[in-house]
Amino acid sequence: MTYERQIRHKPVHGATIGIVMLDTKFQRLPGDIGHAETFPFPVEYKVAKGVRKGALLAPEQTDVLETFLDAANELIDLGVDGITTSCGFLSKFQPVLTERLSVPVATSALLQVPMVKATLPKGKRVGILTAVEDALTAEHLSVVGIDPSTPIAGPDPNGKMRQNSINGRASVDYFEQEKDVLAAARKLVDQNVDIGAIVLECTNFPPYASAIERALGLPVYDVIGMIHWFQRGLRPRRYDVPS
Repeated sequence: MTYERQIRHKPVHGATIGIVMLDTKFQRLPGDIGHAETFPFPVEYKVAKGVRKGALLAPEQTDVLETFLDAANELIDLGVDGITTSCGFLSKFQPVLTERLSVPVATSALLQVPMVKATLPKGKRVGILTAVEDALTAEHLSVVGIDPSTPIAGPDPNGKMRQNSINGRASVDYFEQEKDVLAAARKLVDQNVDIGAIVLECTNFPPYASAIERALGLPVYDVIGMIHWFQRGLRPRRYDVPS
């Protein structure tokens, strides 16, 4: 059987990943999905204009869904081969975006939870560190195959991390935010001694993943690692053929 590779006509080449961003204003640090220097490969961005507060969004909001679809389709028309988003709470959109878009979609770092769970020793569970603890519902989890009883924790809503995001701070202090994220991670583990790994729901948390791993001695998975995996599937590495 002969296979012919499908060739897409595109105005931009070489950017495999397209990222649909929420319309936020706070400073995004290196390691954040919204900081382009986070990635060792080119990415393309499109802002979903007027769409904010990812924890409150749902695909039932037709105007929001169409805004996401429009942004994603603009990225696809530009030339990207896969779509992701800038908020882990958009796991709710995973089924409808894969149904409506023409390229693979990975909406949320939460997609990793079932896979990470499968790697853990017997008796260990995954813990989820989220931006807004009381907003991450069973629906956000179950739609991507996560047990709703999975342990969850988030930073102090009155702390710098949350307030910087809520207030759209144009300049943030890395170490102040790190303190809040580490406190939340310690709370998660202290309250659930059987946690064997942590998945970071929030796309603003990856700059602190290394600090969490050093403090707790647990594997930490985030959206940036997921996008690296996603991109490697879309563009597998070419190895030198032995002579």
